[in-house]
Amino acid sequence: MPSFVIDEKCDGCKGGDKTACMYICPNDLMVLDADRMKAYNCEPDMCWECYNCVKICPTQAVEVRGYADFTPLGASVVPMRGSEDIMWT
Repeated sequence: MPSFVIDEKCDGCKGGDKTACMYICPNDLMVLDADRMKAYNCEPDMCWECYNCVKICPTQAVEVRGYADFTPLGASVVPMRGSEDIMWT
């Protein structure tokens, strides 16, 4: 379940040199499109599925693609972020 960025929610971490998801990705897959100021996963097939990018995104723009066995049933994977913990639902 590689991560993907929702363009409408991503603000490019407000124009910094490096977005939060770029900083945290251990495989350096998150890239900033400088023209649009939007981050994206440049190689979803190489994603380690650590979901650090999902956890750190301040605008909750990074989400996870669901597996084929539960996605058609209307399910999704969403982190519920707290100040000290993260719970996946």
